[in-house]
Amino acid sequence: MENGGSTVRAERAFNGILRGANAEGVATFWRYDFVAVTRVTDGEPETFIRPIRPPGANLLRVAEASTLAERIARGDVDQATIATEVQRIRNIPSPYNAWLVVFAAACAAGFFTHFIGGNWGGFGIAFVAGAIGQTVRAALQARKFGAAATTMACAILSALIAAFGLRAGISQVAPATLIGSVGYMIPGLPLVNGFIDVASHRNMSVGIQRILNAAFLFLILAIGIAVGQAVVEVK
Repeated sequence: MENGGSTVRAERAFNGILRGANAEGVATFWRYDFVAVTRVTDGEPETFIRPIRPPGANLLRVAEASTLAERIARGDVDQATIATEVQRIRNIPSPYNAWLVVFAAACAAGFFTHFIGGNWGGFGIAFVAGAIGQTVRAALQARKFGAAATTMACAILSALIAAFGLRAGISQVAPATLIGSVGYMIPGLPLVNGFIDVASHRNMSVGIQRILNAAFLFLILAIGIAVGQAVVEVK
C-alpha cells in the first residue's frame, strides 16, 4: 500500500503469508493510514497496529512483495528468512532514474495540453512547466513534505509558469495550457486503487478514503489553475 498497491492486493499478500506460517485466528482491519492485526494467544487477544506511510509509486516493490507472499504460501521460503526478504524488497530503488521521471512528467503535461485542444505553443509551455514542477516535487518529497503541501506548491508553480508563457504570447489557448501544465500530478493511481477497493466491498471504507483523498488533490490542482488564470487576466 505504501508503494502504490491496492488494499485488495495487500490483503491477499498478507493472507498468503499467514497460510504459509500456519497462523490461524488472525483478524485484520485495514485503513488508509494503518492496519490493525489481532490474534488470540493463550486465550488472550493481542492487537498490533502498523502505520501506513503516505503512498508513493514503486510497483516493482509491489510485484516483489506479491511474489514473496505466494512463495511463502506454497512453503518455498524458510520462515527465518522472511524478515530478510521483506527488508530486501523495502530497499529496492525505483527502476527509473530521476531525469527520466522529469522527462515523463514533462511529456505528460505537454501531451495532455495538446490532447484537450492546445496548440504546439501550449505544448511547449506545459512541457517546461511540467519539467520544472516535477523537479521541485521530487525535491520536496525527498524532504518528507506532505502530499497536499507538495501538490499545492507544485501546482501553483507550474500554473504560474504556464501563465507567464501565455502572457508572453507563446500560446493563446489559455484553458488547455493551464490545465495541462499541472496534468503530470493527476492522481490516477490512487483513483484506480480506490475503485478497486470499493469494488471489493470488503475494503470499501479504504477505497472511499482513497477516492476522497484523490478528490482533494484535484481541488488543489484546480486552485493552482485558478491562480494561473488570475495572472493571465491581470491587465
